[in-house]
Amino acid sequence: MKSLGAAGGEETLLVGPHAEVLADQLPGPTGGTAPGMATLGVGPVPEGATPTATGFEAGSFDSAAVLSAWKTPAGVDPVVEEAMRVVRSDGTVWIGDIDAKALTSSMPAARLYGLFYRNDPRAVADVRVRYRTTDSLGVDAVRAGLRNVTETKADLPVAVIESAADGVEAVRSGIWPGTDALDAASLDRLLEWTDASLQPPARFPIVLTLPWIIVRGKRP
Repeated sequence: MKSLGAAGGEETLLVGPHAEVLADQLPGPTGGTAPGMATLGVGPVPEGATPTATGFEAGSFDSAAVLSAWKTPAGVDPVVEEAMRVVRSDGTVWIGDIDAKALTSSMPAARLYGLFYRNDPRAVADVRVRYRTTDSLGVDAVRAGLRNVTETKADLPVAVIESAADGVEAVRSGIWPGTDALDAASLDRLLEWTDASLQPPARFPIVLTLPWIIVRGKRP
C-alpha cells in the first residue's frame, strides 16, 4: 500500500465501495467503518454518512482518499469537495478510479481476471464506459483547488479471500467490474473457471487487486 502514499499514524478518511478492505491493508488502526466509508486513527463513522456528506467536522483528517465513490462523471466534484472540507490545510487528498484500459487488456497469466475480459467483449464495453472518469481526474483535482497534483497508477486491494469458495462468491458479488453485464450462462461459466483457478496449488489468503489511476494533491 506504499503506492498510495499513506503514512502510518495519519488520521485518514477512506471513501468508496472498497474502503473497508483498503483500511485493513493500510498502516494504522482502523477507527471505524460503515458501508462505503472507513477511517484510520479516528473514531466511528457518523450514522448516515455519505460520500458528499460524511458528517465529520471540517479539518478532521490529515488525508482523505476517495476511490470510485461516484456513479457518473458529474458525481466526482461534490465528493472531492467534501473530502477537501474534512482534510486539514496542507493535507493530502487522493482521487482514484479503476484503470479500465489496464483492467480489460491484462493477460490471463498476469492477472486472475484477465481471461474474463479477453473472452467477454460485453464486459469490456461496460467497464470502459463506466470508468470513463479516469480521463479527467487530474482536471477534476485542479478544478477543485488541489495543488501539487500528480497522477500515478497502482494496484489496490478490493477483497481478501480465504478459500476457493470465497473467491467464487467475490466474483459473483461483482468484485470484477462488468460481471453484471453477463447473462446467467456466461456468469456460471465464469464462476466455474474461477473455482478451478483457485484449486491447489493456490495458497490462501489471496488479496484480490484491481488496477487504479490515482491523482494526488494537497489541500491549500
